[in-house]
Amino acid sequence: QTPQPPPREGRFAVRDMKQTVAVGIIKSVNKKAPGGGKVTKAAAKVNKS
Repeated sequence: QTPQPPPREGRFAVRDMKQTVAVGIIKSVNKKAPGGGKVTKAAAKVNKS
């Protein structure tokens, strides 16, 4: 079998007013422990009820 190219999931483009303003490639992701992120006021309000 021939090697397959990597999936396009790691590529992105930022568009504003139908113009491309930035492009990028995600090379790696550093995962953090669950629950270690910031909780917004809206999320806290939903979880409270």
